[in-house]
Amino acid sequence: MFARKSIIVTTLFMQTSDIQKIGHLMMSQKIVTLNEFKECLKTSRMTIIRRLRELPYISSYSHKGKYYTLSSIPTFSEEGLWSYNSVRFSKYDTLINTCHHFVNCSKSGYSVKELQAKLHVNVKLSLIVLFKRKDLYREKCKGEYVYFSKSYTRMKQQLLIRHSQNDTAVLNIDKLSIHVVTDELKAVIILFYSILNEKQRRLYAGLESLKIGHGGDTLISKFLNIDPETISKGRKELISGGFEKGRVRKQGAGRPEIKKNSWNN
Repeated sequence: MFARKSIIVTTLFMQTSDIQKIGHLMMSQKIVTLNEFKECLKTSRMTIIRRLRELPYISSYSHKGKYYTLSSIPTFSEEGLWSYNSVRFSKYDTLINTCHHFVNCSKSGYSVKELQAKLHVNVKLSLIVLFKRKDLYREKCKGEYVYFSKSYTRMKQQLLIRHSQNDTAVLNIDKLSIHVVTDELKAVIILFYSILNEKQRRLYAGLESLKIGHGGDTLISKFLNIDPETISKGRKELISGGFEKGRVRKQGAGRPEIKKNSWNN
């Protein structure tokens, strides 16, 4: 009985010692591979993995996840990324999770090339997996696939901004001005446009067309990806004042009004 207790105590001490060694190694080196753990602890791969699970660690999303660090070591950027000796880590853990987060939070989605430039690793396979799992939406833009959020509302906003960025036309903000709208301002305009209701969109598009003057309907149609006839209608409504404030539908549309009975008057 005493011998059995002694073995258990010795085993627990060795486990604690292994965990301490792992922690010290990661604190001193910042990032460590399994082979380096094996050399330090003189134990099996599976034992190291079991000990790692008892520590708050993260693995790299680059180099096939073979580098490990304590979660307290990285100083992540605002985007949630950290690099040490060209080994890259993300607060979102794996590469596939990181790709999913970046696409969902992007203004206009990401193509493979665009996201690779951001994460500095090959993201093609991860994006394809996310698309096949229906975790992302995909559409061809200017000959290449671009990945968008699967949320319909968010995806529509991203598509509007993406299409506006592909349009190199000049949008006049002030009367007959010739300032070219930057991508950042385009994104703000499209985001604002996407939250308006149907009538507000029509009137806003008509207003911008009026600012531009001749050719405004065509220019705004390309910029906002809207039918020129809708813009023309909004423009005419603004000029004539023939629209009702506070209504999305014209009077008479929708359900008929319920009339009160005479005994309720």
